[in-house]
Amino acid sequence: MGQFGLSGNARTVLFQTCLVVLSILALTLSALRARRGGHEALGWRLLSLSLLSNTLIQAVRILSFTGHPLPKVMQNVSILLQVVGSLLLFWTLLSWHLSPKTRFDRIRHGLDGLLFAIAVFFILWGLVLGPVFLGDRFPIADRFIWLTTFLVYDLLLGLAVFFGLTDPSRFRGPLGWLAVAFLLAALHNFKWLLDVLSGNPVFHFPAGPFIFLIPLVYLGAVLSPAPVGPATRPPDQAPAVHILPYVPVLGATVLGIWLLVTGTGPGHRLVLVWLALGLVLVLLIRQYLALKDFLTLSQQLESRVAERTRALEQAQALLLRTERMNSLATLGAGLAHDMNNMLSAIQSRAELVIMDLDEGKLPNRKDMLRVQEATQLAAALSGRLMALGRQDSEPPRLLDLGEELRAIQPLLQVLLPRGLTLRLDGSGPMPFHGTRGMLEQILVNLVGNARDAMPSGGVIMLRGRAPSPEEGPVGPLLEIEDTGTGIPEELQAQVFKPFFTTKAPGIGTGLGLASVKSLLEKAGGSIRFVSRAGRGTTFQVRLPYAAEDT
Repeated sequence: MGQFGLSGNARTVLFQTCLVVLSILALTLSALRARRGGHEALGWRLLSLSLLSNTLIQAVRILSFTGHPLPKVMQNVSILLQVVGSLLLFWTLLSWHLSPKTRFDRIRHGLDGLLFAIAVFFILWGLVLGPVFLGDRFPIADRFIWLTTFLVYDLLLGLAVFFGLTDPSRFRGPLGWLAVAFLLAALHNFKWLLDVLSGNPVFHFPAGPFIFLIPLVYLGAVLSPAPVGPATRPPDQAPAVHILPYVPVLGATVLGIWLLVTGTGPGHRLVLVWLALGLVLVLLIRQYLALKDFLTLSQQLESRVAERTRALEQAQALLLRTERMNSLATLGAGLAHDMNNMLSAIQSRAELVIMDLDEGKLPNRKDMLRVQEATQLAAALSGRLMALGRQDSEPPRLLDLGEELRAIQPLLQVLLPRGLTLRLDGSGPMPFHGTRGMLEQILVNLVGNARDAMPSGGVIMLRGRAPSPEEGPVGPLLEIEDTGTGIPEELQAQVFKPFFTTKAPGIGTGLGLASVKSLLEKAGGSIRFVSRAGRGTTFQVRLPYAAEDT
């Protein structure tokens, strides 16, 4: 009776009866929880059966404490009930489907649980269990059966750790209570095994209160309001919990070093060597999977980066196309006005020619030349507008900035009201590498912004300058200068940000300068500006450099 820390048969029977009552209460509440249904019902039903087998074992022991020795059959039945109860506990955990979803995670967390169980057994074997177990006081078969009672709960504890690592928040529910119950049962069986094998108490503390806690912990699991199964919310990120399997490994390492220094018996050492090899093997497999996991994550990261890069490139292309369509719409509105004027001129000249023909006269040559000039100008303007729309199919080539400015001037003039004057400045060769569509889109955006900055009229200067020898191998500099209101200093840092605009809602998209900057950087150029409030703004565009072999 010293095993339970009690004296007297009456107190022992009373204590054992209390254990039976607590076990009955736990199994009753577990059965009631199983009746609620749901995906957890089977697990609670199996736990009820396991607690029932444990209750029967405790009830049978009451007979032995009252002075009635158990027959051999009852002893065998008690051992059978212990085996069945342990199997039911394994089945309980497995029925709740707590394992990770992917095969890789199941293997990884399974190795963590196995590592935990082996390391705990290594520590207990190395400290006291090994020397006692290797004695010859009892038959080897009995010693292995008694050792199995400890290993079962050690493995159950490892399985609970395996399921808890998937989602550490589960340790705050029934799974955590069950893990504590397995730990208490393993420690109780460990002390009992030592006492039996050695013939004397190894640890001098009463086991009665210790074993009394086990049914109380089962009651805590049954009464826990938290669910057992997968959480509906994302799993908690608790890095400290993932270190749990390695805590006993650290203890086993320290113990192994100490045993190597102090020395152990040959048989004891052999078992420790095999346990150490098991730990090393599990650690190697675990680290291999960790490296494999790292490589997989690295590949996934590279793939996501590539996808994001492609998405950004597509978004950039869409932004450029959007702004080009906006430029086309702006030019189209101005071109429609000029086309109307040209058509009016053509119509008036055509009416004069018809009047001459009605009077029997030949058409006036000047009238026909005016018609020809108007149609040529209309064709040129519409041709430039269509060229801007065909920019995607136009390959970059060697162009001269001065020539292109003079050619695009009529198209830009379409954008401006009568109160604004457009001037060109620049002579001499100014080669650059690009497309007419690119230059036209840049100028349409910048000239349009300059126009909006001068509602009362003013002058827009387009100035081209070839690079000086001191500037090195760079393209020509194009300056678009206006005499408008300027950009406030507090807003200048945001000018090139997408969707930023100082215009009234519905007038600007905020994509013009962003698309110009993106277009230039993609082609190898750059853009900057100088502005002072009330004194105008000058945008300086460095066009792509034209190499000699281009």
